[in-house]
Amino acid sequence: MRSRTLAGLGFAAAVLLAACGQAASGSHGAAPGSSATSESGGVHVGHASIGDVLVNSAGHTLYGFTNDMNGTSSCQGPCAQTWPPLEVGSAWTAGPQVTTAKLHTSLRTDGHFQLAAGKWPLYAFSGDSRPGDVNGEGLLGKWFAVRTDGTLLRTSSVPATPPTTASSGVGYGY
Repeated sequence: MRSRTLAGLGFAAAVLLAACGQAASGSHGAAPGSSATSESGGVHVGHASIGDVLVNSAGHTLYGFTNDMNGTSSCQGPCAQTWPPLEVGSAWTAGPQVTTAKLHTSLRTDGHFQLAAGKWPLYAFSGDSRPGDVNGEGLLGKWFAVRTDGTLLRTSSVPATPPTTASSGVGYGY
C-alpha cells in the first residue's frame, strides 16, 4: 500500500513539473484566468524553515529559475501556470528589509512587467499553499528560493535532469 501511495505521489509530481518543460511551446505568458500573480503590493521578507527569503504580498515564497538568462523570463505558458510570475503594475513597492535585493522590472513576452531581484525574475510556486511553504525549493535542480539580497538560496541537491514520463513520451524540454 505504501509503495502505491509513493508511486501516486511521484506521478502527480511528474505531471505538475512536466508543465515546466513545455515553456518553449510557443505560448506566451499565462493564459487568461490562470494563476499568474499580478499585484501592486510588491516584495517583502519572509521567514521560512530554510531562512529569510523574499515573499509576495500574500507571504508566499518567491523563487528564481536558473534557466532564466540575463534577467529575462523563460517560463511561459504551462510553466507560468505552475510557477506564476510576479507580475506588477507601476505601483509596486519593496518592504523595508528588501533594500539589498536590487529589485527592478523585466518585460515579459506577453507585455506584462515581472518583478526581478538582481538577475532573477521572481515566481511563486503553485505547490506552496501558505506563507512559509518552500515546496519549490530545489525542484529539478533549477528552482530556488530567493534570498533577501537577490541571490538564490540553493539548499537542495536535486538532480538537474529529470527523466521523461514513460507513458506520454513527453520530456521536460530543458
